[in-house]
Amino acid sequence: MSDPRPDAVQRFFGAGLLAVGVLMIVLCGGCGAVFLLYFLFHGVAHPNDMPLTLIPLVVGGVPALIGFGLFAAGRALRRAPKPPPSALPPG
Repeated sequence: MSDPRPDAVQRFFGAGLLAVGVLMIVLCGGCGAVFLLYFLFHGVAHPNDMPLTLIPLVVGGVPALIGFGLFAAGRALRRAPKPPPSALPPG
């Protein structure tokens, strides 16, 4: 009976992608959220500066989305089944 779990190398790289993705989401997204709130409150007081609200979305949001992509790829890599023994090369 074959083991449906991925091999150790695949799980290791999946865990690495998960860790990097989570760090990018938390650090870039968290910092971007703080600055977004600051620019929103500043925009209420000074309506002419409201377009500055887009800066944290671009600077913090894009890396956070990349981090989410790394997180999703790592999660899929850790859950991917091992290929069947017949598909493995001999040796």
